[in-house]
Amino acid sequence: MEDESVPIASPASREALYRAIGRLAVESAELESRLRHVVGWLAGDHDAGWIVFEGQSVEWLVSNGRAVLGEHAVMEKWPAAENSRFIELLGQAQEINRARNYIIHGLFDEDCLLEDECEARPVSSEADGHVWHVVRSRYRKGYQERQITVSDIEALGDRAQQLATDLNAAKEAALDAWLRPRDN
Repeated sequence: MEDESVPIASPASREALYRAIGRLAVESAELESRLRHVVGWLAGDHDAGWIVFEGQSVEWLVSNGRAVLGEHAVMEKWPAAENSRFIELLGQAQEINRARNYIIHGLFDEDCLLEDECEARPVSSEADGHVWHVVRSRYRKGYQERQITVSDIEALGDRAQQLATDLNAAKEAALDAWLRPRDN
């Protein structure tokens, strides 16, 4: 006997899910490209130095970006606020990437397989559409299941898009601060 308390997703709901996942994939690729460019710039890539950054994971870029920023802090290349801004943005990139991986590599279902152990949606807003249940397709950290809606995935895509813009703005601000004459 089927559980009638779980609404069946309509074809339109599935299409919206697929569109949101596709957009998230595109926005996260743009973010990763921007992150690679900014971390390369922070490290002083010139000529063939870019090759070191190509193909590196977001985790690698964040870790090495933080290491480079540690050196910039010691050298006082620019005001400490610029370093703090980059460190905050790197943390956001790591957070977005982890959430993105859960979704992109997730298996979606219409109902919870674990019943009481399913994590609630990642946002406190009311569900505005079908609530999906997603599990990681790779069980590195054990079996995890959580609820998610299309609007949650769209919001993550929006965050990725905004972070790519913020990384570029931080680079421009740091460059301006670095080139601006300082009062000694």
